Amino acid sequence: MKTIKIILIITIIFILDRLSKILVIDNLSLGESIPIIKNFFNITYVNNHGAAFGILDGKIVFIVLISIIIFAYLIYEIKKGIHNNLITTSISLVIGGLLGNLFDRLVYGHVIDFLDFDFWNYDFAIFNIGDSFIVFGTILFAIGLIMEDKNENRNN
Repeated sequence: MKTIKIILIITIIFILDRLSKILVIDNLSLGESIPIIKNFFNITYVNNHGAAFGILDGKIVFIVLISIIIFAYLIYEIKKGIHNNLITTSISLVIGGLLGNLFDRLVYGHVIDFLDFDFWNYDFAIFNIGDSFIVFGTILFAIGLIMEDKNENRNN
C-alpha cells in the first residue's frame, strides 16, 4: 500500500475524531445526554481519565507513554512493508484512532467520549470515533494475520 494512502487514512480518521469531539464540546455540557434512538443510542458527553472502559483511571502519563510506544511499533510494522493491504489498512485505522485519543490526553488531560449505546438493558461503555476505529482496525488486523498465515501455509 502506498504511503500517501496510509497517511490519507490516518488523517481522515483523525479529522473525523476531532470534528466529532469538537461538536460535542461545543454543543453539550459535560454529563449532558441527547437521545438519538430511544432506549438504544444517546450522545452523552463524558470525560474519560483512563483507558478503555475507564481502566487505569488517572494514569495519564503511563497511558500516553504506552500510546507512543504502540504508535512507534505500528509505524515500524508499516515501514517493514511485508504485510498485505488488509493488515496495512488495519494498522492505519488503529493509528488514526490512537492519535485522536492521544491528542485529547495531551491537550485536555482526558479523552472525550460521547457514543452511548444501551444493548438489551446493558449500558455499554461510552466511547468515541477514535475508539471505534481502534477496535475495527484491531479486528481487521486479526483477520489479515489469519489470511497471511493461510497463504504462507499454502505456499509451503
